[in-house]
Parts: sequence; C-alpha cells; structure tokens
Amino acid sequence: MIPSWDNISTKRRMIFKYDGYMVWSERLKVELHERYPHTRDKPVYVVGAPQFDVFFQQRFRQTREAFCASQGLDPKIPIVVYAVGSPNFLSGEPYGALELAKAVERGELGDVQLLVRPHPLHDHDKLAELFRDCDRRIHLQRTAVEGTPVSLRSQDEAQIVEWINTFQHAAVVVNLSSTVTVDAAICDRPVVNLDFDPSPGRADQQLIKEINHHWTHFKPIAESDGLWLVNDVNEMKHAVRTYLAKPELHREGRQWISRYVCGYPDGACGRRMAAAIVDFLARAEKSDQS
Repeated sequence: MIPSWDNISTKRRMIFKYDGYMVWSERLKVELHERYPHTRDKPVYVVGAPQFDVFFQQRFRQTREAFCASQGLDPKIPIVVYAVGSPNFLSGEPYGALELAKAVERGELGDVQLLVRPHPLHDHDKLAELFRDCDRRIHLQRTAVEGTPVSLRSQDEAQIVEWINTFQHAAVVVNLSSTVTVDAAICDRPVVNLDFDPSPGRADQQLIKEINHHWTHFKPIAESDGLWLVNDVNEMKHAVRTYLAKPELHREGRQWISRYVCGYPDGACGRRMAAAIVDFLARAEKSDQS
C-alpha cells in the first residue's frame, strides 16, 4: 500500500519488489510504473485514499456550535485556519501564521478569528510561546496530548473529530504546500497556499519555489485553478479577504484537486482497499493451483 500521494516521488526508494500494489489514484499508478518499471507486470489497484473516508462519515461531524465551544471560538464569526507544517521540512513556516495573526489583530481581515493548527507530530511548547501574547481572536489548537513522545503520537477518535471539523467549519485555509490543501478541498474550503518563505531570513525561499513549481506531487496542485498561490504577506491577506467575501471562487478547481489526488473522494475507499486484497488473494490462489 502506497499510503500517501507524495510517497513515490519524495520518499526513499522501495528496496523490495512486491507482488501487488495499492495506490490512491490513476496518476500515482503512472508514477509507480515510471519509477519502478517492474510494477508494470504486477496488479496495481487504484483504491483512493482510505484515510479520508472519515471525512464522509456523519458520526465524526460536530455542529458549528459544539466545535467552536471545544476550541474557544465564536460560532458567529468566520474562522480562518492556518495549518503549520512540519518544522523538519520548513523550519520558518510558523512566521506565516504570525503574520496572519498580526493582520487579524489589526483588523485588516475584518471581523474574523484565527485558528492555528500545528502539525500533529510537532505540536510543542515552542510554538505555543510564539503565540502567547496574541489577543483573544487568535487561538492555537493543540493537536497532540501534552508530554506524549513524537514516536507514540497517533490520532484517537477525539483527535479525528477535531481534525475533520477544523476543516468543515473553516472559512479559509492557509498553508504552505501541505496535504491539508487536500483536506480543505474535500470540504470545499478555499485554500491560500504560500509561494514564499515567511521567515525573516527567507532561507527556504528557493526550496518553496521548487516544491510548488517542480515537485511531481505538488506542482499540478499549486498551478491549478483550485487554490490561490501568494508571493508575499500582502498577497496572502488580499487572498484571504477575497475568499471571505467570495467563498465560491475556485470551487470547480477544488473539486478537481480532490479527484486528482484522492482518486475517489466518496468515502468508500476502505471498501475498495478490502476488495483489492480479496482480488489479490484470489489471483495468488489461482496462480498456486496452476
């Protein structure tokens, strides 16, 4: 099972040759065949993205009032979400959230509130310190149980509920070349994607440009009509303001992103995965008998 959309192009090469494969989409099947030619003679099942099935299950949905109460938010005010990526990847990204927080405090985005969502594996006190002096309209989500070692962190049901409803109730989602772009697209939430390094030293400026315009998995997304790619803080603020006024903008593009990345954004990918395993076992049994 190839568990994510960037694993084939950005992760370490697969050492072993397997007897069958499962991928999210037809595009990933093409990538698999290109990079691992021996897979062309093996069964490759396009099953969609099973981990996103939870977005389609009503049992995880909260009312806006219940979600806002759990986060200290006002249900009557639009929520802008800034999702911070992994510091192991881009260390300066929290500065983008800080710039957005300053804009919210100054009233430059209107009457809104900001929810900063840390990467679940990198929710720590240093990030909390950055936002300690922000006013009441800035909220820092805690995505991990305090004190839990990174190696032991995983999502329990409460964290799945928080993850899903963060995007269900967002008005706009801001991030930097992250999979949360897909989360937002599935929920039909406008996405602002940074095309610049927001940190003071801008040490990762070239890397960010390469991710958005050269990396196999993200280039089609960054250059699609499904998000707003911004080149500086002023463009970021303008994009957020525009989306708040016109949430329908780029809706068709967001639908394209969810189909392109996930293959089947319909909540039935786990069933396809199970069917693929059954089919693979049937093939193996038939091969053994022959």
